[in-house]
This record gives sequence, C-alpha cells and structure tokens, in this order.
Amino acid sequence: MRFSSLAFVALSLTASAAAADCTSEVNEAFAKLRKSAAFRMETRITNAQGTLTMSNDYVLPDRMHQTVSMSAGGPGTMEMILIGGKAWSNQGNAGWAEVPEKFATTIAKQMKETVAEPPKDESQFECLGDVIFEGKAYAAYRAKRGPTRAEGGAAAPAADTANVQTVYVDKALGMPVRNIVTPESDPNKRLFDGTFSLRDGLKIEPPKL
Repeated sequence: MRFSSLAFVALSLTASAAAADCTSEVNEAFAKLRKSAAFRMETRITNAQGTLTMSNDYVLPDRMHQTVSMSAGGPGTMEMILIGGKAWSNQGNAGWAEVPEKFATTIAKQMKETVAEPPKDESQFECLGDVIFEGKAYAAYRAKRGPTRAEGGAAAPAADTANVQTVYVDKALGMPVRNIVTPESDPNKRLFDGTFSLRDGLKIEPPKL
C-alpha cells in the first residue's frame, strides 16, 4: 500500500515553515486552506516510472478519501479512506477491507503532521507578483528546491537535480489554487502538478464492507 503515503509527500511540498521574503504569505494561504470545512487536492506526478494521478479529499482534522491511479501497466485504481485512527483500502476495485491497525496509525500520524498541521519545510518563497496563469490572474510565489536524497544518502532518481516550486494563490480567496514543481533546467516539464479546490458540505464516512 505504498501509494497511500504519496499524498503526504506531495502535500508536504506545499507550505513552508520558514519566514523569509514572501514565505509568510504562502504559509498564510495554506493555513487558510487548512481552516476550510473541506478541500480537495488533485495531483499529477510524473517520473521515470510513469505518471501517477491522485485525488485527495480532506475533512480536517482526521478524515481523508484518497483515489490513486497509475499510467498504463500500473496496478489500476486504488482507494483509501482514513477516519481518525482507522483506515480502509480498496485495491483494484476488489472491495473494501480494513487495514491493519499499525498501518492505519502510521497513516493517521502522517496526515496529522503533513496535512492537518503545517509541514516542517525550510523552503523560502520569493514574490513573483501578479501572474497570468491559464487565463487568470493569481498572486504567484516561487521557491528553489535542492536535490532530494533517498535513504543512505543516494540521490532520488526523480529529483536528483534542483527543482523550482511555483505556488499560485487566488487573490480573492487568499488560498492556494495550484502548486507546480518543475526542473530548474526545464520549466516546461511538470514533475508535480497539484490543484486545490474547496468542497463545502463534503462528508467522508466509513465504506460499506
């Protein structure tokens, strides 16, 4: 069930804990998103292994419904529901089943640390001012992200060079709308493309087993 942790890694790319330049403005935008009744993050991640698409519905502090699908040749659609300290998964539409308590506890802890609470990140964002993106004006912010390291100090295959993260904030709502990561050497190649939207009235309940 490795897919379940990808959402938390993805969302940890959003807000930063350091306060420098325009970083505080980015933090405030994500803090406002976390205070909303419910929101969705739709993500597209591309690397050498293919493309992963993911939709995460959140009702904070402790409810999540995640749907993940891989590009051709992958294991098919996978779902997970987390409520408090309990979690259920549906692998390839085979039916829902409760996951082991230890795994559910780990996922709940990850959600608390990287979604319900501000991620512990040291990126510093600079202001780009008002930017027209896909036909609409947003307040945009950019941060450079150094190469990520895998366990043991080896460079992670998908992030062995410096990347650039750009966050687009809806000026009226004061909340993030898009979060895009590209290689510094190729700004048109999207490694990570996240879209945020509010989901007022959304409810996440245990699945029918």
